[in-house]
Formats: sequence, C-alpha cells, structure tokens
Amino acid sequence: MASAERDEHLVHAYLDGELDVATALMIERKIDADPALQKLAREIGLLKKALSEAFPAEPFPPQLQRRIESAVFVRRRKWAPRWALLAASVLIAVALSGSLTMIQLRDNALSGNNSELIDAHVRALMATQPIDVASSDQHTVKPWFNGRIAQAPHVIDLHAHGFDLVGGRIDVVNNIPVPTLVYRRRQHVISLTETTVNKSSPKSFASQAKNGFNIIGWSDGERSYVAVSDLNAAELESFAQLFRETS
Repeated sequence: MASAERDEHLVHAYLDGELDVATALMIERKIDADPALQKLAREIGLLKKALSEAFPAEPFPPQLQRRIESAVFVRRRKWAPRWALLAASVLIAVALSGSLTMIQLRDNALSGNNSELIDAHVRALMATQPIDVASSDQHTVKPWFNGRIAQAPHVIDLHAHGFDLVGGRIDVVNNIPVPTLVYRRRQHVISLTETTVNKSSPKSFASQAKNGFNIIGWSDGERSYVAVSDLNAAELESFAQLFRETS
C-alpha cells in the first residue's frame, strides 16, 4: 500500500476512534502537518454529520433490548451487579454503532495479542522496508531466522496462487521475539506471525476486523498463526487456507 493511501485509510479509522493511542497520536501529527489530510479529515467530518442528520438514530427496539439483557444474564433488578449492567450497555452501544470503515468483529476466538500484531504490522508499513530479510526464496528466508529466535518458522511458497513471499522479520509479542513472514498480494502486504500453541489458539480458522485491518488466526496443533492485512477478508482467508493446506 502506498504511503499516501495508507495515511488516508488511517485518517478514517482515527476519526472513528478505532486506533490505538500510539497510532492515533502519529496520525494526528500527520494531519496537522499535511493540508491534504486536513482537507480529507474535514470532508469525512462533514460526511459523518450529514449522514447522522439524514439518518437519525431510531428508538432502540424493546424486544432487542430484552434479548441482549437475556444474553448476558442481566435482569432489571436493583441488585443487578454493576459489571452486568455495564456489559449490557456496551452490547447495546455496539448494536447501535456504525462507522464509515464498517469494522465488524466476526469471532472473538483469536489471541489477545492482536493489538501488538497490528501495531507491528503498521510500524512495518511505515518503515522504508517492512522486512528484515528480503527474499522470495523460502530456502533463504527460513535459515535467516536460525540463531535469531528459538524456532525457525514454516515458510511456504505460494507464488503460484498469487501470494508472493517477499521476506520476513522478527516481531515482539508479550516481550517474546516471534517470526513474521511477509507476503504480498497485488499492493497489499500480509504479515503472518507464528507463535507457540496455547489454550486459546483456535484450531479452526477464526477471523475478525480491527482498526481497519482483517485478522485471521488458526493452529495446526504444534504452532499458531495470525495473519494481518488490509487485504479483503475473503482473499485473506484464501491465503490462510492455502498456507495451512500446503504446510
């Protein structure tokens, strides 16, 4: 993704409040320094205002409220615990909310480290090169990790399927160095991070969208994988399926 296009994408996510603090501060500085981004931010703000005026929020259906309350075991009683009421209010807010970037959680089975992996992906995109070792040869990329991390990753050549290996890098998750392979699909970069299996690792594919990026995770029983990209969800799932079948 070109730098200008990436910044525009981040402006949308920033105005919808979907960025982590570090990325939000970064894009704030870029908006302040770039007249084009300032113009884009104003246009998005005006569009959001026009949409809210043209499509005002409708009254929350009582039937849906009862279903939400039932789902989280909340009852309208004075002794209902505060955390339960808070959970209900959060679910109601999520049901009503909408944004221009249409970020939607599809499965909550992924690892809790997704924010760190998204941050690593964004940092790599902002760097001159998103990789530490640049090569399309799996027999060059895999040995590069030897001696740098505890276990070298599986490296799969998916060029025949339209996913080009461009290299790899080392990211840090929970203060532990982990290998990340970098693939490219047209102008879209895919960061595929490999970690050790834990109890929360999904054995089947689990996917979600967060901060403007699609994420998909799975486990083969020995290792866990999380792929992060702004590639559309269907193609990212195709990539994950191909990687798993070829491993």
